[in-house]
Amino acid sequence: MTQTKAASTGWQRLGRRILYTSFRTHLLISALLRIALICYGQIHDSQSAVPYTDIDYKVVTDGARQVLAGDTPFARHTYRYSPIMAYLQTLNILLHPAWGKLLYATFDLLIATLIYRLVHMEIKSQYQKTVQHLLSKFNRPRESDQSLDALDERSHPENLARAAACFWLYNPLTAVISTRGSGDCFSSFFVILTIYLLLKSEHNDARSYWLIFGAGLAHGLVIHLRLYPLLFSLAYYLSLSTRLTQTPLDFLCQILRPNKQQLCLISGTLISLVAFTWTFYSMYGWEYIYEAYLYHFVRKDLRHNFSLQFLLQYLGSASSVAEPSAILKTLVLAPQFVLILYLSLSFGQFRQTLPFCIFAVAFVIVTYNSVVTSQYFIWYLAILPLCLNNFKMLSWRRCFSLLFLWLFAQALWLLPAYLLEFHTWNTFYWIGLQGAVFFASNGYILEQLLSHYGFTQFKISYRKLL
Repeated sequence: MTQTKAASTGWQRLGRRILYTSFRTHLLISALLRIALICYGQIHDSQSAVPYTDIDYKVVTDGARQVLAGDTPFARHTYRYSPIMAYLQTLNILLHPAWGKLLYATFDLLIATLIYRLVHMEIKSQYQKTVQHLLSKFNRPRESDQSLDALDERSHPENLARAAACFWLYNPLTAVISTRGSGDCFSSFFVILTIYLLLKSEHNDARSYWLIFGAGLAHGLVIHLRLYPLLFSLAYYLSLSTRLTQTPLDFLCQILRPNKQQLCLISGTLISLVAFTWTFYSMYGWEYIYEAYLYHFVRKDLRHNFSLQFLLQYLGSASSVAEPSAILKTLVLAPQFVLILYLSLSFGQFRQTLPFCIFAVAFVIVTYNSVVTSQYFIWYLAILPLCLNNFKMLSWRRCFSLLFLWLFAQALWLLPAYLLEFHTWNTFYWIGLQGAVFFASNGYILEQLLSHYGFTQFKISYRKLL
């Protein structure tokens, strides 16, 4: 019993030491860890038949080689990304093959910086509103910039922001994916930047329109890079509304009669998206439009992946059955869009709940997608740290059980996938079954997060306030 108590005390001390280490120190440690992973990847690739480097990284590098040769990046078979990605990796050819990995690892750290600043800003703002509400009850008006001394140290914005950033920095999945050369951290950075600018505009009246316009520019760029952030647009739009949307008529009025802030968001998004798209269309023509955009609507990835639809696609490719009708495709997509609409209307109308809304929408997009790989998890894992402080209704035991469920469901899928990939066993039906288990597990996890979501609560010393 004494040993158990001592071990628990030791873990608490370690946790406090990690938590109270400066954010810059955490950034430095994380940077060194990522450099070590990149170096390991170079050694691993030279000695192992199973590469550490992501296949997409090699494809984009080949696209960069085509660009340097004066050709289109789409001359490389299976290059289906924005040409920006090829331009970013041209130094893979000119300097070193690991240049792109260093670049994506840098954006990995920039995401942590944005998480830190955003969480700190929001917690401090919510604290000030809480203090003003409490003081008004005692008829004791105070300045708007309240001192944080009255806060319990566990609720201090600095500690909460640092904890949220560390959740990202020391997540092995995100660190490995970025150092393998996945560009999802690059696009996720602009998603979080959009959220940051929208929330910051609420605290800066003098520059609110410019901040919202900047958010639109970032949103247009990330839609150009990846199509999935397009589905965040409704939540962004509703978060800038001045009245609640409670009926279909209210929703119609919101769409047809946007306010000035919403117009700033729309104009920024369109300017950015059209500028990038038109520029590359003038350079590469219809091939760019098809490969970067239209292909993803007709894509059939027959390689095994986590998607619930994988087995149906695989069996359909092996039979002479005709293509699914438009009605069947609509029925498959309908639950996803209904959920996105529900989440956008429920959590997207308030800027305080906007990060959770975007997280939940991204979670639904990945879970219901026709192709799901580990890189796609970054789409919502990058946003999850922004919401951690709102899950205080979840006990530590429940948090760890949900994390274990998520990891265990993946492990169940990875076993038949490994037997298929490396031992050529016919495990397609097994993979399909485990894909259904993973889908059901994700549905349960999302339900738990939705039911346990709550606003930030503070432990405040009333004596220090009064």
